[in-house]
Amino acid sequence: MALTLDKQAELQRALRDALGDGALLAAPPGLQPLAGTPPLPTAHIVDNQLHIVRHKDSGCVQLVFPGVAPPKTLAPQGWDWIVQATLDARERLTQTMIERIEAHSKPERLLALRHGYGQAATPDELAATRGRKVLLLVHGVFSSSEGAFGALDLQPLLDRYQGRVFGYDHWTIAKTPQQNALDLLMLLPTDANWELDILCHSRGGLLVRALLADGDDALFGRIARLRGRRVARVGKVMFVAAANQGSPLASADEIQQFLNVAAMLASFNKGMGLDLVIGLARMVVSLGFGRPSVRALASGSALIRRLDRSASLLASADNYYARANFDYGDSALQRTGALLSHAMMAGANDLIIPYDNVLLPQATPDADHMLNFGSVERKQNQVWHTEFFQHSATSSFLLKHLG
Repeated sequence: MALTLDKQAELQRALRDALGDGALLAAPPGLQPLAGTPPLPTAHIVDNQLHIVRHKDSGCVQLVFPGVAPPKTLAPQGWDWIVQATLDARERLTQTMIERIEAHSKPERLLALRHGYGQAATPDELAATRGRKVLLLVHGVFSSSEGAFGALDLQPLLDRYQGRVFGYDHWTIAKTPQQNALDLLMLLPTDANWELDILCHSRGGLLVRALLADGDDALFGRIARLRGRRVARVGKVMFVAAANQGSPLASADEIQQFLNVAAMLASFNKGMGLDLVIGLARMVVSLGFGRPSVRALASGSALIRRLDRSASLLASADNYYARANFDYGDSALQRTGALLSHAMMAGANDLIIPYDNVLLPQATPDADHMLNFGSVERKQNQVWHTEFFQHSATSSFLLKHLG
């Protein structure tokens, strides 16, 4: 394995962002993240900086955080890892800088997927959906509609919904799920009256829960009011590897592990943006764990507790789940050399989301509403967090229930 041209471009974009912000302390000449670029001097591996390193054989990108001793494999003998860049851990990112990093990945918009992943829905297209059944796709963290669902054959779904399939491209580190929900509603006609089916992945589960929750406080009250005549009813909701109960890796104690898992996946999968992972690493190092967009993903976060006690349109919807228990220690991913704690991989999880955290609280779905890759007791090594839509069983599950 090695970094593809697209991933090389994402890494280069992250370094250019850091250069523009004055945070880049050292990098190979020309910022070219290509195999064979000379490593930086060992002196650059110091405790008080953030380092981006790349495995010379697999191409896997990882992060060495301030205050963390560099792995022995970073020693000059052999150079298993290339030190791709050293960043200033003392920088102070602003919201404007965070938004610029995220804007590189995608503009925020509602895509009309009958045209593919590159065209926003027009007012006329949205007007034609008034009162009709619509399928909405909601991607996860570090991703986009194309990144999350690009491996899925959309044509059968387009046929079933007569072209009324939309993808919501939105920012996942610059905004909270609640802000995403408000922004989405503002993109819809005030009298859309959609009969809404939803397919969501990863963090998209929290966005969907925020979108459909009721509440009398200012933020959720506004979401409910805006939802009003825009969403007439909710039919089926497909939660694929959804973060309905968050991830312990997103907690303050484990955020560095979370970012290195994400960096590993982003190194080889189109579904996650490598530049966005590096952007979030810069944000965490610069601003700490206090950003609401980061905290929302953690198991037991204030947002999840709020959603757990709220009434929701999900109570009357048909909810379906796809989840995986992945064996990292018996997979191709382990051979990337990622700098991960294997102890964190021991529980039942798909690398990001624990197996049981995909379910809504107190959910006891029928077997027909579940797609399981492995079980709590039995791991498998084919499907992990970003790979669900590569698998034919997922397509069959979706087509069995949607439309």
